[in-house]
Amino acid sequence: MTILFDALPALLAAGTAAAGTAGTAVTTGLGAAQGLLGFTGAAKTGLSLAAILQGTATVLGVVSSIGAGKAEADMLEAQAIDAEREKPIETLQGINRRTSIRRQFADAVGAQDVAYAASGVDLSFGTARAARSDAARESDLALATDIGTEQTRISRLSERAASYRRSAKRARQSGVLNAVLGGVNGALSFADGG
Repeated sequence: MTILFDALPALLAAGTAAAGTAGTAVTTGLGAAQGLLGFTGAAKTGLSLAAILQGTATVLGVVSSIGAGKAEADMLEAQAIDAEREKPIETLQGINRRTSIRRQFADAVGAQDVAYAASGVDLSFGTARAARSDAARESDLALATDIGTEQTRISRLSERAASYRRSAKRARQSGVLNAVLGGVNGALSFADGG
């Protein structure tokens, strides 16, 4: 028991020395890290916590501006693709309308022929032939009008798609320009000392 009490002061002294060495190492490491980050010795490095936060905010602003421009451009590109995809649908609808016009013409001519034949009129000349010619002219006019309408709608869809693509290009350019301006402003503010 006496041996344990005799050795205790030596053990305590060794532990204290080891703790002191470890503490000095930690303090030295923290001091070096603080010096690198500008928390101490700001005059030497020119950095401070505020400057680091300002730089981080500037970088995030630049990235955010580019991302916002890209997101808007992607949305406009999707609208341009939708407009392009509507063109074949418009073509199919035009074909359906013209088929319907031709069917109506055939039905009208058939009904006229039946009516004239029932009354004993010769269908090859006179009023029956004039009625058939009038029906054919009306059908041709309706078909030509429908073709013109279809071409106009397809042309407008093409113009809309081109407009969306131009807007998408401007949105990308605007995002990059805003990013550059934000970066320049942040750099100037940083150079002025915040």
